[in-house]
Amino acid sequence: MKKLSLLIFFLVISCAPVQTEKKINFSKDLTFEEFKSNLKVYVNNSDYPNIDE
Repeated sequence: MKKLSLLIFFLVISCAPVQTEKKINFSKDLTFEEFKSNLKVYVNNSDYPNIDE
């Protein structure tokens, strides 16, 4: 029973939403240059690890 409650506890805390500070709008009305610029900003601000290292 303890193992099940610990498993449920860890699942609940791991599902917490990630708070982002800056929202980037990728709408359908963007030109390619605007999209590329927004994508660079998004990549620089994301919390994902760099897989090239």
